[in-house]
Amino acid sequence: MITADHKKWADWIFQHYLNGLFKRHFNAIYLLDPVPDFDPQKPILLLPNHSSWWDGFFVYLLNKKRLHRKIYMMMLEEQLKQNRFFRLLGAYSIMPGSFKDVKQSLQYTMNLLNRKEEPPLVCFYPQGELLPWHTRPIVFGKGLEWILKKTEAELYLCFLGIRIEFLNQQRAEVFIQFSSVKSLNQNNHFSASKFESEFMVFLDQLEKRIINGEKGKVLFRGKKSVNEQFQAFRRRGI
Repeated sequence: MITADHKKWADWIFQHYLNGLFKRHFNAIYLLDPVPDFDPQKPILLLPNHSSWWDGFFVYLLNKKRLHRKIYMMMLEEQLKQNRFFRLLGAYSIMPGSFKDVKQSLQYTMNLLNRKEEPPLVCFYPQGELLPWHTRPIVFGKGLEWILKKTEAELYLCFLGIRIEFLNQQRAEVFIQFSSVKSLNQNNHFSASKFESEFMVFLDQLEKRIINGEKGKVLFRGKKSVNEQFQAFRRRGI
C-alpha cells in the first residue's frame, strides 16, 4: 500500500490551487450546522457519503476551515498512483480485491486512530465506492466493522452528508451537514444494519433541508453567477 506523507509546502500549494478551482466551478459551499464539539484529544473517524468526484476536496476544505486536524483520507491505490501528490496531503491507499493489501490499509487506519499524539481526522467512505446520491439501500463495506472492533482508542464517529445541487444559480451549490456524534470504543457493539439505516435517514434529512431552502453558513464563496452579475448591473442602472 501507499502511505501518507504530509508536507507543509504541498498543503500550501494545494490550498491556493483548490481556491481557484472552487471559484470556477461553484457559486457557494454551505455548512448547514455548527461543527460538533470534538475533544481535541480524541481522533475523529469521519464517514461521508461518496457521490461525486469532488467529495474529498470538500472534506479537505471543511477541515481547513473548521476542524483544523491533521487529515488522512483513504483512496483507491490505482487513483493514488496516478495522483501521488495527494499522499503529501494525507491520502493513503487501498486495493480492493487484494486481501493482503486491504488488511494492510485497515491496519494502517487503525494505527492512525490509536495515535495518542496529535489525534487525527480520518476520512473513510463507508460504502467503499463512488455511488449516485439516491442509491438505496445503503450498504457499508466490512472495513468499517473491522476498524471499530480493532481500534483501542476512544474515538468520535460522525457521518457527513455532502450534496451538490444546481438550484437558482448558474454554478452549483454544495450543502454539507454533520450528523450527531458517537463516542465509541471497543466496548461498543457495532451493528452494520443499524448504522446503514441511520445513514439513510441522515441523508434523507439533508435532502429535505435543501428542499426547504436551508443554507446555513457560507463555508466558501465562489464567483458570482451570470444572473447575480446581471442583477448587480440593474441595481447600478446599467
